[in-house]
Amino acid sequence: MSNINLTDYITDDVSIIEVFFCKDDATKDGTGTATSGAFNIKISSDIESIIEKKYKKYKGEKYKTYHHKDKVYTYEHTSDNQYVFSKIMMKSKYVKHNNKHNLFILTSKIDKFPQYIFPCTNEIENVSTYTINEYKIANRVSLMIRYDYENNVEVAKTFYIEYRHSPNVEIDKINEHINNLVNTYIAYI
Repeated sequence: MSNINLTDYITDDVSIIEVFFCKDDATKDGTGTATSGAFNIKISSDIESIIEKKYKKYKGEKYKTYHHKDKVYTYEHTSDNQYVFSKIMMKSKYVKHNNKHNLFILTSKIDKFPQYIFPCTNEIENVSTYTINEYKIANRVSLMIRYDYENNVEVAKTFYIEYRHSPNVEIDKINEHINNLVNTYIAYI
């Protein structure tokens, strides 16, 4: 098993690091042939019951997002909160963790904007509806389970670790948290 070293992924622009749990068949097309650019981050096991037993409290929120060019308009259903942001990928890496499971690490820069920046347009590129259950592990580290929906039917379930970076954090402690989480939950995927 390999440990993640966050300093390999952090630059001045990185504000978020997401560590997705992948199945070993992530780069296979069903015939055993490796395909590029396709990762199986969908989880089929009942990971939520395992997480809920350990972490009793979580924040669950339902979202609807509208994408136009580089901006995303997000609406939170329960809180009626609305915001606009852009999320620019800075670096991504597919990491072979062991013979059965892998990790996909994605670093991004997130910029928030006033709501009026998002245009009134019929040229929306994508509309997404999803729910995220967030289990806080530390101040900047959370376990996330995301449920994606199409026509009110769940089509995907994703399990990942989210780290919200700040330059003034103790990175060794964050590394320890994330590696402990990976080593604890990778076998359940």
